[in-house]
Amino acid sequence: MKNNAGIFLLLLLLTYSSCTSIHRFAVDVQEPASVTLPVSAQNVLILNNSVVQPKNYGIDRTFAGQSIPANYPLSLDSTVWSAMDEIAAVLNESGFFKTISTYRAPLRTDDEWLSVADLSPELQSDFYDTENYDALLVINRLLFTVKEDVKKIEQSIFSADPAAFVDLHAEGILTCSMYAYGKEKPLTTFTVSDSLFMKSAVLIDSTVLFTEIPEYILHELSHIVGNHAAMHLIPTWNTTERTLFTGRNARMREAAGYAANHQWVKAESIWKTELEKLTKPNDKAKIAFNLATADEMQDKFESAQVWAQKAKKYFEDAGKNNDSEELKLSNQYISELERRIKNNHLLDLQWGKE
Repeated sequence: MKNNAGIFLLLLLLTYSSCTSIHRFAVDVQEPASVTLPVSAQNVLILNNSVVQPKNYGIDRTFAGQSIPANYPLSLDSTVWSAMDEIAAVLNESGFFKTISTYRAPLRTDDEWLSVADLSPELQSDFYDTENYDALLVINRLLFTVKEDVKKIEQSIFSADPAAFVDLHAEGILTCSMYAYGKEKPLTTFTVSDSLFMKSAVLIDSTVLFTEIPEYILHELSHIVGNHAAMHLIPTWNTTERTLFTGRNARMREAAGYAANHQWVKAESIWKTELEKLTKPNDKAKIAFNLATADEMQDKFESAQVWAQKAKKYFEDAGKNNDSEELKLSNQYISELERRIKNNHLLDLQWGKE
């Protein structure tokens, strides 16, 4: 038993030692927009080219097992404006475009609510030439499905007021097209979707249950899908994780301190000096990995990729196999750097740097 305890303690110390030699930290990485627009598309007008869906289509609502009376129809006319307002707010806040405006009148007069109609060249010219816009973001279609089930709740000892339990689920789907000056056909057409649900007990009030609650949910859902649509058109920031091998000698701890304070040049100088002193491939691999990270943090992506490849080769020379954590980490990082190089090329195009 004594020997077993000693072995357990040794394994625990080894595990602790291994864990403390790795430092993980969060970084914010900018991702390119899903759609790459011409740099000239700076003054954007948002247009409503949709037709409101019929009030009874995709709407299934019951109260105590019976269909909700027809005198409580849902008003869907204004939901598209909620989506457009959200798109305009997000695009304005992004700073990616010069001006964002909304045209506050629907373009369609037909009742073909399922169809998507392209803008005629003549109509496009009216907005480009008369209104001085160079890009048009068009809402083609906004559709919903609603499932609302309302059940009466038996009176409780806590309240004499009649109450009901609302179980509501709504789904929304938004289709948009982006036009640019000089191009008759849309540059891109895309669709976004999302859903909202509500499960809650409320006092029985017909107007609240059958009109205010479902219409509120639909307007909130319109804002959500509008947000999704806007995010297709602008670069975004995502938080990801990076790894450093810290080591336990004084110089490695000093370099780790500089790295923690974002003084990458000083950390890099120490790591390069230490790399020259080492002979074991495994130790050299960890410093090469750190140098890759330092270069990435300084936006030197091609150099970072070279160091990451060297780290992988050192780990392989040290006898690491494809199942080892170090080699997996190297392969993942190489792939991430390749993706960042590709994304940064797109970002340069989208921000007009190329």
